[in-house]
Amino acid sequence: MSQLAVVEGSPGDTEAAHILRAAWAVLERSHFRSLKIRQVLTASGTSASTFYRAFPSKSHLLLALLEDETARGDRRLARWIAEADTAVDRLRTWLLFNVRTIYRPELAERARLFLGSGLVEELPEDVHRLYDVTGKRLVEVIRGGMAERVFRPGDPVADAAMVRHLVHGLLNDGLNGRLRMSEEQALHTTFDFVLRALRPTSGTREERTLCALP
Repeated sequence: MSQLAVVEGSPGDTEAAHILRAAWAVLERSHFRSLKIRQVLTASGTSASTFYRAFPSKSHLLLALLEDETARGDRRLARWIAEADTAVDRLRTWLLFNVRTIYRPELAERARLFLGSGLVEELPEDVHRLYDVTGKRLVEVIRGGMAERVFRPGDPVADAAMVRHLVHGLLNDGLNGRLRMSEEQALHTTFDFVLRALRPTSGTREERTLCALP
């Protein structure tokens, strides 16, 4: 069972929920630049033994925070995708949701905290499970585009995985200051590249349908 599920689902785990709220407060005060257990203990007014009963390590606390962040982000992404009218618009929405992380300071700091904390190395299966949450949204977008014959036939899971690898590299460069383009340029270039990869081959009815879209 996930740490967050325990926090939200079990009446006996209000201590963990209290510690999580305190940890978020500590992170917000530091602009997501640091999180120390002693700061969380002070903010939550709990003892070390209480903390470690709820979270075996700092990494487990970070995992619970990441799971909380992922759940809220996924709800937002689902709303954005639902508001898009076409498969092409839904694809652009998914890309925008991710690319904007680089250019919004509050999102970038959060991403740097989770990506640079060693969490992936310590709890790889749990972290990759969370990364798959938004990835599944992309699979749905691509599968829908294929069903509508706007995207070429293929394996939506494999296609989504390649797009995610591309976006992961973009995020890594952007968060580390190696991306020399504006948000608009990054989104346009990525969207154009992915769309060309997913669109049907030349001369097909599906391509003519895609080209007719705004």
